[in-house]
Amino acid sequence: MGIIGIRTATLLLAALAWRSVLVAAAGEADGVFNVKDYGARGDGTTDDTKAFIDAWSAACGARGSSASLLLPAGKSFLVGPARFSGPCASTRITVQVMGTITAPPPGAWSGQKYWMMFYQVQGLTVTGGSTGLLDGRGRSWWWSDQCNRYGDIYKAPTALVVMNCTDVELSKFSSKNSPQMHIAVSQSSKVHLTQLTTTAPWDSPNTDGVHIDQSEDVRVTRSTMGTGGECVSIGPGSRFVTVDGIVCGPGRAVSVGSLGKKGATESVEYIDVKNVHFINTLSGARIKTWQGGKGYARSISFTNINFTNVDNPVVINQFYADPYHVPNMGAVAVSNITYTNLKGTSRYRTAVEFVCSESRSCTNIHVNSVAITFPYGEALALCQNAQGDTSGYVYPKIPCLR
Repeated sequence: MGIIGIRTATLLLAALAWRSVLVAAAGEADGVFNVKDYGARGDGTTDDTKAFIDAWSAACGARGSSASLLLPAGKSFLVGPARFSGPCASTRITVQVMGTITAPPPGAWSGQKYWMMFYQVQGLTVTGGSTGLLDGRGRSWWWSDQCNRYGDIYKAPTALVVMNCTDVELSKFSSKNSPQMHIAVSQSSKVHLTQLTTTAPWDSPNTDGVHIDQSEDVRVTRSTMGTGGECVSIGPGSRFVTVDGIVCGPGRAVSVGSLGKKGATESVEYIDVKNVHFINTLSGARIKTWQGGKGYARSISFTNINFTNVDNPVVINQFYADPYHVPNMGAVAVSNITYTNLKGTSRYRTAVEFVCSESRSCTNIHVNSVAITFPYGEALALCQNAQGDTSGYVYPKIPCLR
């Protein structure tokens, strides 16, 4: 090759190299990090955990106004227990779950209490379009030796945990057959969960759709939840929580509590549950506290609630999980509870249960416009140590309220 040919070839290689740099720079500027570019196979059998962690690290470290982690559609990614930690360099990081994430068998856990966790991230979106799915493969947990004879799971992990995060949106994906709870929000604030679907069999133990604790400014909206646990459970330390536009069933309830187990001091306040339809659930609008606990559950409202064949539509129980009536042990104070426009059918005759402690009764209970019927006769209300008032048409009549 002559000198001119060598020079031409050199220039061509330089041009190609420069073009590669420009393409890479453009991709980095776009801020999209595809897990397949980090070695994920997406064949449903290869362990893609390392590829996910590496892709997250790159996306979280990318500078700019935003970055995205992409899980492409049409792929099934086998991912073991993984923690995606912040803080991240960009002000917003989006995880696009367009394909399926599949959990490994129980033997892969080694004691972790979560499947996937987002930790200490500010500005996070996890969205799935119409195709994103988390498949927890929970059946291998529910009936294994991890469960005791009452069906309570000791070691099964929660599918998706958001912990110590701020400004979070989870939207438009499905979660099925979680080993335990589907989604847990803990020690976080400004969290919006919307257009989610969670599914598990009615007899799957403790598979709550969404669990919230030690968090504030949390909204759960426009979602469908059918599981073996609570559709939404609102636990200790929760404040300013809204549940709006949920279809719940099968499952247990939208529950506040349980609070005060083993004498603990715990609190929940400013909870707004509205526009919920319960279908064939074990309970509905429920507040539950342990006898002997301390603290309070207050400023809680249930508005525009429909019940279809619900076992126990309206419940306040200060003797949770204690079948024996032992007076004067103390109780978590329950106060300023409002029920407005509740209607539908109860599977059993007792449609309303306010069962409160002698030592610390339920106070300021306000019931307005309730019509819950029993298809085979007269509906009843059980009322013990509750104080408050009713207004409008209220059926069944609640004897201890004015």
